[in-house]
Amino acid sequence: MTTAFAPAAEVGLPAVRTQTPGIHPAFVSGLIDLVLERVEGTPAAERPHLTDLGPWYDVARPGDCENVRLGFKPAAAGIAP
Repeated sequence: MTTAFAPAAEVGLPAVRTQTPGIHPAFVSGLIDLVLERVEGTPAAERPHLTDLGPWYDVARPGDCENVRLGFKPAAAGIAP
C-alpha cells in the first residue's frame, strides 16, 4: 500500500511513498542475522546472500558519507579522512 506524500503534493509534484518494512518478521530476522554475523566474525565469503553481488560492505570508508553542501562529516563509526 502506498500513500501520497503531502509536502510534494502541496507544490504540485507527483510523489508516492512506499511502506517501510517496520517490524515485518522477515526484515527483523534479517537485521538479527546481520548483527550476529558481525558479532561472531563470520567471514564475508560465508555470509548467506540472495544475489550474485554477495554480502555488501561493512564499513563506510572516509568520504563515503560526505555531504558537499554541509562539508565533511565523519562516518558514524568515527573513521576520519
